[in-house]
Amino acid sequence: MRSSRKGALRLVALLAVAMLTMAACGSDDDGGSSSATTAGGGEKKTIAFAFQGPLTGPNASLGINIRDGATVALKEANAASEKYNYILKPFDTQGDPAQAPGQKDKYIPDQEVVAVLGPTFSGETKAVIPSLEEAGLVMISPSATAVDIPDVVKGGKVFHRIIPDDGVQAAGVADYFQKVVKPKSVALIHDNTDYGKGLFEGVLKLLDEKGIKTAVTDAVQPAGTDYSAAVNKVKAANVDVVFYGGYYSDAGRLKKQLSDAGIKAKFVSGDGSLDNGFVTAAGAAGGEGALLTCPCKWATESAPGKLGAFAKKYKAEIKKDPGTYSTEGYDAVKLLVAGVEDGKTTRAQLLEYIEGLTSYEGIGKTIEFEDNGNVKGGDVFVYEVKAGKITELGSTKDLAK
Repeated sequence: MRSSRKGALRLVALLAVAMLTMAACGSDDDGGSSSATTAGGGEKKTIAFAFQGPLTGPNASLGINIRDGATVALKEANAASEKYNYILKPFDTQGDPAQAPGQKDKYIPDQEVVAVLGPTFSGETKAVIPSLEEAGLVMISPSATAVDIPDVVKGGKVFHRIIPDDGVQAAGVADYFQKVVKPKSVALIHDNTDYGKGLFEGVLKLLDEKGIKTAVTDAVQPAGTDYSAAVNKVKAANVDVVFYGGYYSDAGRLKKQLSDAGIKAKFVSGDGSLDNGFVTAAGAAGGEGALLTCPCKWATESAPGKLGAFAKKYKAEIKKDPGTYSTEGYDAVKLLVAGVEDGKTTRAQLLEYIEGLTSYEGIGKTIEFEDNGNVKGGDVFVYEVKAGKITELGSTKDLAK
């Protein structure tokens, strides 16, 4: 009995070792783990990008869209790369500039991180650029649009964005107002954020130059619930258009309160409001007819070429349609991956690669950087809420012809 018991125990031990070996081999096939293997059986080097932006909070969709676009790009990169295993390390700021420094203090010391995807919003971007510059950590923002971001660090090298700034968007909005909407008077409102106030100021200046009267200017509190003071000013002025600089959660509530007050003025807002959350906050009836602009083009399954193919792949993998900045999140990561695959695997090397880039053919646009990190060129697109859905009308250039 004793010898057969020993034999049984030996068999159990051998089976346990075999099962552990099989489990270890299985984990090597996970493209998102740090134990991925090369075709030759060696271990791939892990390359990490930090994502900084809102993943929770009132305007989280804009950050989630970027993260999800990046997820699609990283899955492609891991399937194609023979040397590297790419991972994204997320750092949630809720879009709050006050939270941004604490988050960058977590990833700057992490030497696996060779680049930053983001930050998402302008205020949080300004809050961390000096530290990123000191660390030599290159960043590519898919979405931070404030005009003065390149001036935060004079002569800085790390800042890059692949979306046109608010000066470009303001020019598109003003041109569209002048040639298409043709209002006699407008009300301009902002939310006091770096983004919202900056876009507001750009539109205000250009409308004035075009001779379009601004009858009301006002500011509202982010995450507020009662905008009656602004609503009453708009109603008393009897304007043709209300333009709002800010993010979708507040924009939707403001639009609902304007509609509830019987105000028929056309409501227009910028890229921070271009989200289905705007329709949710405004209500189907309240949001109807609102115009939302963006220096970005939504990827849809009906779009031709690479953009349509991306939309289909995104839907299959993320289980929802792409949204605002999904395309830009994808393109930013693919651009960083191209640098790593070219052998630029340190922070200094990748920064030098991005700085020396002449052009990169993204799915959304051809990406070329100015000396200050701004992207060259770019169109502004107009979207309208129709029957509770956001529908693209076209670029301001085409619509203003």
